[in-house]
Amino acid sequence: MAKKRILTLHWKLFFPLIGVLWLIIGITIYYFVSHEKHRQRVNLENRLLNVNNTVIAAYEQGADLQKTVDFIRLFTDNTTLAPLRITVYDYKGKMVADNPAATIAVYDDEGKLNPDFYNLLYTDRASYLHDDIIDAKKSMISAKKSTDGKISSFAALPYEGEVTDFLSIDPMIWLVVIFLGIVSSALAYLGVRAVCRNVYALRDFAKAISSDDIPDDIESWQFTKDELGDVSRNLLTLYRNKIKAEQEKIYHERQIGINISHELNTPVGIIKGYLDTAIDSDDIPEDMRLKFLRRAQDNTNRLSNLIKAITTVMRLNEGNMIADSTVINIHKVISQLADDIKLSHIADNMVFQYNVPDECLIKGNESLLTTALLNLVQNAAIHSKGTLMSLNVENVENGFYVCTFSDNGIGVENEHIDRLFDLFYRVDPGRSRKSGGAGIGLPLVKKIIKSMGGDISVENRAEGGLRFRFTIPQA
Repeated sequence: MAKKRILTLHWKLFFPLIGVLWLIIGITIYYFVSHEKHRQRVNLENRLLNVNNTVIAAYEQGADLQKTVDFIRLFTDNTTLAPLRITVYDYKGKMVADNPAATIAVYDDEGKLNPDFYNLLYTDRASYLHDDIIDAKKSMISAKKSTDGKISSFAALPYEGEVTDFLSIDPMIWLVVIFLGIVSSALAYLGVRAVCRNVYALRDFAKAISSDDIPDDIESWQFTKDELGDVSRNLLTLYRNKIKAEQEKIYHERQIGINISHELNTPVGIIKGYLDTAIDSDDIPEDMRLKFLRRAQDNTNRLSNLIKAITTVMRLNEGNMIADSTVINIHKVISQLADDIKLSHIADNMVFQYNVPDECLIKGNESLLTTALLNLVQNAAIHSKGTLMSLNVENVENGFYVCTFSDNGIGVENEHIDRLFDLFYRVDPGRSRKSGGAGIGLPLVKKIIKSMGGDISVENRAEGGLRFRFTIPQA
């Protein structure tokens, strides 16, 4: 059914187009033929008028009119005017000069004067030009009266022989019309076919979608090499990329689900193991039971923190926490962070330094920003194996504060740099589960910075360690 509709569309495009082309050709040829016929007729009319003008001029100069007529007939022999008939009458209707082989009679068979000739001979009318029947032949007739009104010259040209050929259109013009029509029809067919090829390809593409059989090679769809084909190819490319992105998203979400399940099961399994042992073993020493409960508590805290981090990442993905932006004094936030690091020993034995202007106001979420900075500190403390970490506000660019966080540790291999912000990604063995990493800290940092309108990147320092460069909008 779809194919039938497309084929109908093909012809619906072709027939109106070819109709318009033939109409244009027809109108053009009609105009040309009409114009050419009119031009040829005017040419003959002017030549007849010139004949009468010559006769009248000869009369007014006192020349012999019969010799003048004979001369004109001699001059027009073997030309288009070969069948020319010339007769001269005086004002009484008496013939003055004539070519005897073809006299223009002013009287009919009943001896009555032809009305047109009468109007010329006996009225003030000086000349006329029209078609009339003479000797049963349709002729172009021109007549002119002398200035004194005593002489009237009649010239007639029958529509026969070379005159008919002269006024007719060259048959070659019809061959040209047929040729132009055929060429136009062929070009119209090819043009419509080129357009419909893209329609056919889109139809096949729709079938491929319904059967979930889309090839990777877009060129296999045989689109035309023109703008319409380019648009069709771009549409297919966009659709294929969209499908690919959705498939990758589904795969990524599935992997996230698997990783979340795995990450949650690990502390849950540990907690269950310690609690089962503490509860089911009646003869276990009290200090050992207390030790197991504390281990279970530690893993419970770890599980709680893990759930909070995952929840934060998911909420940031949905954009639910971006609206909580306020004006923050980043110097105050980092100063408090330095005190917390010193009191809680979350940086282990690493020294934390910072260089931030006193009145450094940013726009963001203070709680999320603190979480992001703590994650950077913990990431460096756990994985860098360095002795120093520093947080600095470098400068202001296009309304954003440019900040850096760096350590003097071992850094990571360059192949892992681009993946450090991927959820649940770990660099083995330095960032394994043994050292407490779950692959959530750095992705959470990136989500927080992005949610506040900034951006973040990471690189290995030439002198060792990592450098995180991030921007935060200036208040």
